Amino acid sequence: MTLSVSFLGGVGEIGSNCYIYETETSAIVVDAGLKFFQYDHLGIDYTIPDFSYMERIRNKLKAVVVTHGHEDHTGALTYLFKRFDLPLYAGNYATRLIKHKVAESRYRPKSFNIFKDRDSMEFGDIKIECIQVTHSIPDAFFILLTHDGEQYLHCGDFRIENKPLIGKAFPKNRLSNLRDSIKCLFIDTTNIFDTSNRKEELTLYNDIENLMKNSEGRVFTTTFSTNISRIKLIIDSCIKSGRKVVIEGNSLKKNINIARDLGYLQFPKDLIVQLDHTDRYEDRELCFLVTGCQGEPNSSLSKIASMERTKLKVKYGDLFIFSSKTIPGNEKNVNKVKNDIYLNYGTFKDGIHISGHACQKDILWLINKLMPKYVIPVHGEVFNQRLLEQLVKPYEFTESIFVTNGNKISFNRDGYTLKHVDTGIRYVDQRNNIEYNDEQFREKKYLARDGIIIIHIIKNEIKIETFGLKNTTEIDIKLKRYIREQFELIKNSGEDRTIFADAISSTVRRFYKKNCDMKPIVKTYVMEELNGIF
Repeated sequence: MTLSVSFLGGVGEIGSNCYIYETETSAIVVDAGLKFFQYDHLGIDYTIPDFSYMERIRNKLKAVVVTHGHEDHTGALTYLFKRFDLPLYAGNYATRLIKHKVAESRYRPKSFNIFKDRDSMEFGDIKIECIQVTHSIPDAFFILLTHDGEQYLHCGDFRIENKPLIGKAFPKNRLSNLRDSIKCLFIDTTNIFDTSNRKEELTLYNDIENLMKNSEGRVFTTTFSTNISRIKLIIDSCIKSGRKVVIEGNSLKKNINIARDLGYLQFPKDLIVQLDHTDRYEDRELCFLVTGCQGEPNSSLSKIASMERTKLKVKYGDLFIFSSKTIPGNEKNVNKVKNDIYLNYGTFKDGIHISGHACQKDILWLINKLMPKYVIPVHGEVFNQRLLEQLVKPYEFTESIFVTNGNKISFNRDGYTLKHVDTGIRYVDQRNNIEYNDEQFREKKYLARDGIIIIHIIKNEIKIETFGLKNTTEIDIKLKRYIREQFELIKNSGEDRTIFADAISSTVRRFYKKNCDMKPIVKTYVMEELNGIF
């Protein structure tokens, strides 16, 4: 019997995690995430995997299983549920976050099913067991899959913590019991370039508390809104340093409320104050917990730093603490925020962060502990994957397999085979919830960079309109001459005006590529029958 894994996203990149585990009769989806906003994606908020391959196996699909609640693992769920009516299985915290997400959408799962540590479920001939691990968000899990007597371990995101602030310690002993029984390990490689020794969340406590105590002005802290352990450290530091907390940003408020409901955060009710009441306190008595650690243009932090907020602006003496790592692609946005802070006489402190992902030593520790037959690096860029490949090469007990998005690996008794399946990227504009495919996004990109040209052909006259680019008089004359010169060739395309217009558009695109090294969008309109032209 064969078990296959198709990689629709999350390989060779950070984000868009989506994996299909499949047998001859059954299939489950593990995670469906988005990839965070990229600076050069004009008009695009995020990208999600293309689910086209799932249409081919629709009748086999049994469920969606979520490893944890981060957006790069859950952000595409509503788009998936738009196409597929499937039950959802997730931990408690992830389920609460997903319920908030689908409440804002028309699309929801067939049912919500909450699992906890050591729970097991069967989906046709695929059995899974949930193993709770430590990460920067509560209720994160490894998924142990069993099919035809063979086991596969899907890691999701993890870091090894012996004394986590929230939840259970990393299950070292339990995983040790799986030694030599794992056929393939799918492992998070996000932080594989970190060769330092492991640090635990608790080690940040003194740094944050000292910054709070030593600052005479207001303190602004920003981190990922789902990093509940970090938020707990910040809140505890505020209590010890005598600061009230002002929460700015809907996602922070949502996550803090969920964490309190589930018992992960506990603090006095009077610790939180509203922005309108901050004038009752001295600056040294206030800490603002704000969204926007990735420099998102519409976030609270960006608007505060750029002085867009009416009631909350940067002023002399303000300290901004960045307690997160900048996701690749967001550097320009984050730097803009930092420049705005300094421009308006504030200061910032960054580097107050510990990754939610295992360092290199811990990744290798887990591989050596489990001794899998195969290991596949996921959740990392290509150089992350290649580094793991090099690091495990000396290990005689395992083989590292390099895969890319769109690969499908099939395991059998003799080994494995690799082939390609339909996949790709969908680009999402959140303003109107529109998805663009690769071709449509390419057109948006060319439109933003090189503009649009509209050609009107009326009798013997050629009219040219441009938007987003400007022709010189010389180019305008040369272009009209070029179109006329090409006409004798083009008119052989026949009497169909649509075919003729397409031929003209192609001619104009070639002209701009050759003469201007540009790729504008070109639209041609023929206003009368062809035999009346020229």
